[in-house]
Amino acid sequence: MKLDRDLIWNMLIVLAAICATAYVVNNTYWVDADVRDPPRDEAATDNHYAVKKIIERLGGKTVSPTNLDRLPPTNATLVLSSLDWDLFPEREKKLKDWVESGGHIVTEQWRRPSWIAVESKSIDEKANALPPAPGSAARASEPDTGAVDADSSAPPAPKNRALIRPREFLPRPADCFNVIEPEEAPFAFGERRSLRICNGTNNLVLQSATPVVWSMDSIKGPNILRIRLGKGAATVIVGQLSENRGVFTADHALAFVAALDLQQRPEVWFVDTEAREPLLTLIWRHGTPAVLLGFGLLALALWRAAIRFGPRAPVAPLSRRSVAEQIRGTSSFIFQRDSIALHKAQLRALEHSARRSIRDHDTLDRRSRAEAIAKTTALDADALARAMDLTLKRPRRDLLATLTLLETAVRRLAMNR
Repeated sequence: MKLDRDLIWNMLIVLAAICATAYVVNNTYWVDADVRDPPRDEAATDNHYAVKKIIERLGGKTVSPTNLDRLPPTNATLVLSSLDWDLFPEREKKLKDWVESGGHIVTEQWRRPSWIAVESKSIDEKANALPPAPGSAARASEPDTGAVDADSSAPPAPKNRALIRPREFLPRPADCFNVIEPEEAPFAFGERRSLRICNGTNNLVLQSATPVVWSMDSIKGPNILRIRLGKGAATVIVGQLSENRGVFTADHALAFVAALDLQQRPEVWFVDTEAREPLLTLIWRHGTPAVLLGFGLLALALWRAAIRFGPRAPVAPLSRRSVAEQIRGTSSFIFQRDSIALHKAQLRALEHSARRSIRDHDTLDRRSRAEAIAKTTALDADALARAMDLTLKRPRRDLLATLTLLETAVRRLAMNR
């Protein structure tokens, strides 16, 4: 076998492929990982799909309007999570009147209307942190709420990095904290409950100058708070508890159901968006005749402006009008305008033609001009001299004959030139 350049290159390529395969085999391994299926159908578009199903399983009723044009009945709860709910100025006043007349609104702190007198306050973590102590010492420093410690409730750390899940599926222990109902307030589930929340808002607490009728408090202060507004109430939540990604984390579902006051108000309205029909759909629905007429006019304008292979109408050959056409046009001009001006215009046309055909035309008097023109055109000199006289007063029927004679002289001069 002859060792040439092509054979050497082929051997090097095969060797490089073998080395790459060996490296991949020795440095990779296969593991099983649980991957959640992406949401489909209604769950993919509705952020509160899961909590709505929970409410329906508990015997409640859910309504999901596409906007806030229509308010729920006063014995219902409105979960307001739309960013554009105050798109129209009168919305805020209507919503406030609805709450004060008996309605119940549930919203997050940063989305709440300005007339809900609840503010959030950041608590310094270092100033309020418990002294570090391992295991039971750390749990003993917390109030006895019956909750499980964050470290014990968290799943064990994965052995390899390929098994680490996203943060929304596996909250960190530092993001979790316990909340409990105060003893003096009525309990949401008939008895005092301690719940666990893992939304990372343990450094934020709520405060209100208005008397609080119900709350869920952490060790640092209220995290869910309800106040009275007129005959109705407003519940404010710090963080997100009801969206599909986190409703099954820790006790978020129980905390959100408690905030809804579902036992007293079984009907819950969710307003997530401020959707409207597309503009083109509205135009077609309410103005179909105008749209069709506009398209027709546009098509006609494009057709008229399009490039053509020839003119839109045949072009008439360039020629002078006949004597009959000239007489009809002259008659129309006489009846509509001044006849003297037409007579003068006809004389100027005759003089213009005579200058080209008769020698020394400008030096001759009117009689001599008439004789010279009559000689050239074979017309009567006396009649031509009378037609060239502007001082004579003629009736309209005589003016027509005069103009005809002058036009005949102009045409014959042009032929004899």
